[in-house]
Amino acid sequence: MKQEESSSTKNTVTLLEAGEQVQIVAFGDSISAGFAVRKGFDHFWLEMLKEKYPQAEIAIKNEGVCGATSFDGLARLDWSVIAHSPDLVTVNFGINDMYMGIRLGKFKSNVIEITEKIIEGSKSEILLLSSEPLLTPKFDKIVLSYYQTLEDVAEEMEVGFVDVYGAWMRKVAEGVPLESLILSGLDHPNELGYEIIAEELMRFF
Repeated sequence: MKQEESSSTKNTVTLLEAGEQVQIVAFGDSISAGFAVRKGFDHFWLEMLKEKYPQAEIAIKNEGVCGATSFDGLARLDWSVIAHSPDLVTVNFGINDMYMGIRLGKFKSNVIEITEKIIEGSKSEILLLSSEPLLTPKFDKIVLSYYQTLEDVAEEMEVGFVDVYGAWMRKVAEGVPLESLILSGLDHPNELGYEIIAEELMRFF
C-alpha cells in the first residue's frame, strides 16, 4: 500500500480498528447512486469493510444523484454531506460535467470548494473517485482530463484519490472485456464493475 493511501484514511481506520461507530457518505452522481443495479459500490464496500472490521459499527449513507454535476454537488453539500457529520466522504463527479460542457478550470474549482467545505464543516477525511472508462473512444479521451483533474485536486488538497479508471483498465489488461463490466447500452457499471470500485476503495483500509 502506498503511504498516501494509508495516511489519507488513517483516522477512519483507527475508528474501525477500535470498534467505534463510523459514518461514511458516498457523495456524487449516478456512479455513486448505483444506477440501474441492485448493489452499487457502497453495498459491496460495506460488506468488505464489515468483513475486515467486524467489531466496528459502520454505516454508509448514499447521497448519489443521477445526472449530478459538480455544481449540483456544491448546491446540496450542506444537507447531503455535512448534516450527516461523516467520518469519511467519497466524492465522485466528472462524467456529467464533461457531457454538460463544464470547463476543466471550473470543474477543478468546484471540486476544490467541495473538498474545502467538507473539511471545514465536518472535519471528515475525503476520497476523490474517478469513474470507469467510457465505451465511446472520443468521450473516453475527453473524460480522462476530468479524472486527471480529480487526481490533481487530491494531491493539492492532501486527500485520497481512488483511481477507478486505472483499476478497470488493469482488469481489461488481464483479459476481462470492458463490455462485461458495463450495463448494456449504458455508460454505467454493472455489479461486476461496482465490485471493482469497492475493491479499489479497500486499498485505503
